[in-house]
Order: sequence, then C-alpha cells, then structure tokens
Amino acid sequence: MTVVDEALLERVARERRFDPRTLEIARRLFLGNDSAKMLSTEYGVIHQRIYAIRRMVQEAVQSYGLPDGWSEVTLSGPADLVRAAKARFERQKRARLRSEQ
Repeated sequence: MTVVDEALLERVARERRFDPRTLEIARRLFLGNDSAKMLSTEYGVIHQRIYAIRRMVQEAVQSYGLPDGWSEVTLSGPADLVRAAKARFERQKRARLRSEQ
C-alpha cells in the first residue's frame, strides 16, 4: 500500500494541477481516512471518480520512487542554513539506514 502524507499530496496536486475540490477530496481520502462512499455522496460524484482520484495520487507517488514512509521536502532560506540543514539530514539519514540493516 502506498503511504501518502501531506507533503506528497501537495506535490501531486501541484504537478497534476488539481482543482481545489479534487485536492480536498484527495486530502480527505488519504489524510482524513474518509470512505469513498461517503465522499461520493458528499461531493455529488460517482464513486468511480473517487477511486480515480485515489489511483491518480497513488500512481504519482509511486513514480517518485520514494520508499514507503518517506517524504520529500524543499528548503528555502539563507544558503548557509540550507547547507547546514542538508548536512545534518544526511548524517541522520545515514545513521538510520545503517541501524535498519
């Protein structure tokens, strides 16, 4: 099963140019754990549309090639702070990957 968090959902929405309603349905489907049946009734769409949104998000996330449970972030700020944050992240990531082996 594909795990979708807020950051991944925002990336998919931005790249796929979701309209606000589609993004809200996706957010409630993945983050709010609302059922497809409830969402189709509430938004007045057929349940196949809800499943199509789910499939679209899952396929996009899988195409990013991130392992389950991983997320992606973009940092913006003074260059020295971004470099320091990246260096710290890489150290912690290496440590975690070693501990998981």
